[in-house]
Amino acid sequence: MNRLLKLFCVSSLFLMLMPSHEVSGKDAPAQALTLEDAIMLALEKNPDIRVARNDERIARNKVHIGNAGLLPKIDFVAKAAYTENPGSAMPSAIETTTSSAQLQATYTLFNGFGNIYAFRKLKTAGEIGTLQARNAIEQIIIDVSKAYYDLANAQEQLRVAGDAVEISAERLRRAKLRSEYGQANTQEVLSAMVDANNDSVGWLQARLQKENAERMLNLLLGRSSDTPGSVVTAVTIQPVMGYDSLKAAAIRGSADYLIAKKTVEQSKFEMLQARSGFFPRIELQAGYGLSRTTEGIDVGLADTEPGVSAALTLSYNLFNGFQTAITVENARIALLNRNIYLQKASDLIDKKTSDLFHAYRNSREILRFKESNIESAELNFRRTKELYVLGQATGTTFREAQLNLVNARKSIAAARYESKMLELQIMRLAGTLLKQETEKIVSR
Repeated sequence: MNRLLKLFCVSSLFLMLMPSHEVSGKDAPAQALTLEDAIMLALEKNPDIRVARNDERIARNKVHIGNAGLLPKIDFVAKAAYTENPGSAMPSAIETTTSSAQLQATYTLFNGFGNIYAFRKLKTAGEIGTLQARNAIEQIIIDVSKAYYDLANAQEQLRVAGDAVEISAERLRRAKLRSEYGQANTQEVLSAMVDANNDSVGWLQARLQKENAERMLNLLLGRSSDTPGSVVTAVTIQPVMGYDSLKAAAIRGSADYLIAKKTVEQSKFEMLQARSGFFPRIELQAGYGLSRTTEGIDVGLADTEPGVSAALTLSYNLFNGFQTAITVENARIALLNRNIYLQKASDLIDKKTSDLFHAYRNSREILRFKESNIESAELNFRRTKELYVLGQATGTTFREAQLNLVNARKSIAAARYESKMLELQIMRLAGTLLKQETEKIVSR
């Protein structure tokens, strides 16, 4: 009996040391973070989103006609050249020095439209950069949403664990009182004590999971890992579009598929740009400045007047070791590969659409079953508790009803958040995730 009292004291002390507001599970602060708040913080501070936006800016900055060779090139050119010509018929012309300083502009009039295709390729690359940034931001939103609902689920699990501790503590108290009055034996008290300790351990584990979930969310939000906080646990699951509509929307709006399409378009311009090497090149060159040629060695521009010079140059490569032909052939093969990847992306869209749609529909069915199950579990627990208080149910029966209720509450919380995450992934596949989340933030 002394050993029993010692165990009871240890168990009671352990329960007393647990924070009462966390044991009860009613610790949701008034300033709980909403999902829209979390996404807004991520859009502002998440390092991956900031990098994605900077990468998009780099891609957009490259889209310029000057970067494609469609603007003239202007240089300041200063030159001094010494020439010795022993074979000249005029002795005075054996040595000459030419000095010049001028602004020189060069413009390509025609190069097989290579500069036109280069600009179109740059525009496509800029569009791909935007799609890649959008894809990265959508992934961060999904990651933030998952971390958010993981924390919401952890809060629910902690609340349920706290309720289980309270129920077990009450059962242990009743068992002790009944033992004192000779209505319960030592085994019943020990069984209640073991269950109470197990529930306390479960509460500690739930608290640790909640703290880990908080740190993960803080990391994605660009906050200090020890920033305290909680999230709103209530969720509203919206219906999604039908399978055929979802598939059509994914083809139109999925960032992954659109990137694959734009990559094919970019490869076409690369091949056309490579083919421009088979055409002649026409350049116009104009200059304005000073130029002087003198006998002997005399570098300088004294006593000269500025003048204008112009030249039209046509060049055509007759042979360059088959470099142009090889470049064109490689560009053609690259285009073929991009088309293969586009077909693969289309097949992947079909698979993702089917997987997500059926997973979402299955999750809703599971959620309905769990909602029905928790009603039965709560009713069974209330009736078993009444019988246990009246001494008409054993501790084992009471414990079984308690565990059924705890498991039902835990599983229904997880099922809700799983359905919500599938809904968000479907929105991303359809290309509406970033738009809808941004509209929610702006409308607030």
